[in-house]
Amino acid sequence: MIPPLCFITDAAAPATVPDQALAAARGGAGWVQLRDKTLSDADFAELARQLMPLLAEQGAALIVNDRVEVARAIGAPGLHVGQGDGDPARIRDRIGPQMILGLSVEDPTQLSRVPQGVDYLGVGPLYATRSKADHAPPIGPEGFARIAGATDLPCLAIGGVTVADAAAVRAAGGAGLAVVSAISRAEDMQAAAADLLSAWRGA
Repeated sequence: MIPPLCFITDAAAPATVPDQALAAARGGAGWVQLRDKTLSDADFAELARQLMPLLAEQGAALIVNDRVEVARAIGAPGLHVGQGDGDPARIRDRIGPQMILGLSVEDPTQLSRVPQGVDYLGVGPLYATRSKADHAPPIGPEGFARIAGATDLPCLAIGGVTVADAAAVRAAGGAGLAVVSAISRAEDMQAAAADLLSAWRGA
């Protein structure tokens, strides 16, 4: 079951990553994806191990971004990889059948290379975003709709997504919203998460 709200941590935000993660979970995010390109694998794994039980207490699951071996080592509930992070079929073989596996998709041509074993797609970026400097060209809600309509896999919209996008994403057949700044840079992160979830449910 894909939750309608996924939060992706923001190492550059004013609040600490644990504070971000717990606020998002308390606000209703079902998944918290731990993303930090600067930490060593050891430090990343330690942080993930600390967060997993705390998130579980709030009914949320930790998703590891990119780091396949860390996800395996800590027994993470899920792993999300990008187009440049290796062959998803081989990654599925590495992590086994139980771990959730997500894949980023940026344009419809990439759908033909999505193998069996991927559980969901992160589709975007919808808009230009400062939280990921090397993002692909924005596809907009129309691009999201084209991709979501061309696959049976659940699609989470990502990239500059706000409450204003909930209705369009849901109308396009999206499974939910994946956000960074809309929560991490909010004055009240828990309330921001709750507002996103409410917008989705009311769409």
